[in-house]
Amino acid sequence: MKRYILPALALSLLASSCNLDVTPENAITYSNAFTTEAELNTTTTSIHFYLDNCMDAFTPLAKIGLLADETQDDNQLRKGNPRSIIEAAADWEYVYRMIFEANLLLDNIDKTQGLSEERYAFHAGQAHFALGFGYFMLSRAYGQAVITANAKDLKLYGLSTQQQVIDAGIEHAQKAFDLLPTYDKLRMTSGNAATSKQYGSKGNVATLLAHLYAWKGSMAELYGDTSVDAAAAYRKSIEYATKVINGEVGSYSLVSTPEALCTLLSNPEAANPEEIFSLVFDKSRGNETTSKNEVASFYATWPVNETLTEGDIAQASFRLKKSTIEELYPDESDLRRKAFFYKFDDEHKVSDVSYAIPYKFRSAVFVVDNSAESGKRFSSINANYVYWRLADVYLLRAECAAKIGDTSMAVTDLNKIRTRAGATAYPASGESDLKKAIFHEREREFLLENDSRYYDILRNGYYKTELSGKFPTLTAADLAGGALCLPIPASAQRDKDGKVINGLILQRPYWFRYM
Repeated sequence: MKRYILPALALSLLASSCNLDVTPENAITYSNAFTTEAELNTTTTSIHFYLDNCMDAFTPLAKIGLLADETQDDNQLRKGNPRSIIEAAADWEYVYRMIFEANLLLDNIDKTQGLSEERYAFHAGQAHFALGFGYFMLSRAYGQAVITANAKDLKLYGLSTQQQVIDAGIEHAQKAFDLLPTYDKLRMTSGNAATSKQYGSKGNVATLLAHLYAWKGSMAELYGDTSVDAAAAYRKSIEYATKVINGEVGSYSLVSTPEALCTLLSNPEAANPEEIFSLVFDKSRGNETTSKNEVASFYATWPVNETLTEGDIAQASFRLKKSTIEELYPDESDLRRKAFFYKFDDEHKVSDVSYAIPYKFRSAVFVVDNSAESGKRFSSINANYVYWRLADVYLLRAECAAKIGDTSMAVTDLNKIRTRAGATAYPASGESDLKKAIFHEREREFLLENDSRYYDILRNGYYKTELSGKFPTLTAADLAGGALCLPIPASAQRDKDGKVINGLILQRPYWFRYM
C-alpha cells in the first residue's frame, strides 16, 4: 500500500510541468516506498510506461518532416503555419512525468535494502537512460527546455539553452552506458532475460550517445554557436556508432534484404537482429491499444487495412504518388521499391492520380464491430515502434564522417546500406554531393517508418529546400527565436485557469508574437 500514493504525488508535482512548487503530501510514504526491489521496480515500470507514451509531444514536427504528396488534414501544419502548430497543442507533460519518475528513483534507490550491485546498475541505468532520451528528445523538438536537478528540491525552474539540454542528455546517457550491460545480459527483477528492446542496454545507450553528439555538433553549426567544437562532437558520435557497428556493445546485424526487413517489422514478437531500440506494442492492454508508431499508422491503408478497398487509398492520412517514389528510388534495381510498396509495378489509380501503396508494415489488428459491413474495425498496425535499428547507425556515422572529411568511412557506410538494398553504389550517375547522398539514403531507408526526416533535415541544414510554406523564408532572427522548434507548452507557464505559475519560463520570441 505504501507505493500507491506516489503516482498521485508525481502527477501533482508535474501538473505545473516545470514549476515543481508542491510540497509532498506524505513524507513518510515518500521516504519508505523503496524498501524492497519489488517496490523500487514499481518506479522503474512507471519510467517505462511514460517512455512508451511520451512521443505525442513531438507529433507536429514528425508530420512536418514526413515525405508526402497529400495529407488529409495537415497541409497548413506541414507548411509551418504557426497557428496550426500552436493549435496542435503538443505538450511535453509525459516527457517530464518520465523525468520525474527517473529522478525519483535516483533520489531513493539507496534506501532499497539488499540490492546487489548488478540490480542497482539495472534500475539506476534505466533511470539514466530515460533521462538521457528525454533530454535528447526535448532538445530536438523544443530546443530550450527545463533541466530538473532531482525530484525532491521543489523550486521554480527556468529554461536552459539547447546546448545545455543536449549536455544534460549526454551526462545521463554516459552514466547509463557505464552502468548497463549488453542486451543479452539484461535481467529483469524476476530474474528473466529482457524480452523488449525498450529497456536501456549498452547498445541502445551507445546509439543514443551517437545521436546526441551528432545533434550537438549539427546544432552548433546550424545556429552558428562557435563555443561548441562541432567537429569534436561528430568524432564522438562516430566513436559510439563504431561501438555499435563493431559489436562492442551488443550483437546487431543488418537483415539480409528489404523484404526480410519488412517481414520482421510487421511482427512485434519476432527477433529482429537489426533492432536496437523500440517502443513496445502490447496488445494485451486492451482492444483500443494502438502501436506507438504513429508514422506508419499515418500511411496505413488498403490492403493492410482489410476493411478498405483499393478505391479508398486516397483517404489515407498521408499519401505518396508513384512518381514521387520513382524519383526517390531512381535505381530500378533498388529492392526497397517493391518491398516497401505493394505491387509497385502495377497502377493504383484513384481520380486519375497514381499512388504508391505503403507496404512496409503488413500486419494489422482488428476489433469486432457488428455495425461495420465487414464485422470488424481496423484498430492499429501490428508493430513495435522500432525507433533505432542498425541501418540508422551506419548512416548516422556516414553523415558525421562526411562532415569531418572522412570520405572513405562515409562512402563505405553509405554503400553498406545500398548493397543490402541491391542499389548502385555511390557515386551513382549524377551524384557528386556525398552529404546530400547520405541524406537521401536515410529518406529511402526510413520512409514510412519513423520521425527521423525532420531532424535529418535540421542536422544537415536543408530546411529551406526540403520543407515548404514558411521554412524557405525564415530569417536568422526567426531561427534564433525558435522557429524550427515547437512553442513552449502553455502548461509550463500557466495553470488550467490561465494563472501564471512560473514566471521564469518565457515563450520563445518567434512564438510569442502569435500568442
